[in-house]
Amino acid sequence: MDFLKPVFESGRIDFAGQGHASRLTTVLVAGAGVVSLVIGFVMQRLELCFYAFAVGVVMTYAVVLPPWPFFRKQPVAWLERKTPDAPLADAGPRRTLVEDVSDDNSD
Repeated sequence: MDFLKPVFESGRIDFAGQGHASRLTTVLVAGAGVVSLVIGFVMQRLELCFYAFAVGVVMTYAVVLPPWPFFRKQPVAWLERKTPDAPLADAGPRRTLVEDVSDDNSD
């Protein structure tokens, strides 16, 4: 099982991978539903239909939930962090909503 260790250690997928996982989940769960419906219809057993769908859903989430490498093909390039030493250009006094309301002199 050591070959799966790098897959589960990273734990993150990128934004494009999230969309891919969502589409893949939709397609696989819908496919599991169609296959289970056909199995249940052919065998004329409703419980077999439910079991087949449950197996399909478990297999779907076994494919989609781990952060597989194909979900991490387009990593996000984050911007550099700004230093807090630089003052703001329009650094005037900040007022909150409570201060704005309490300074109202309309009696």
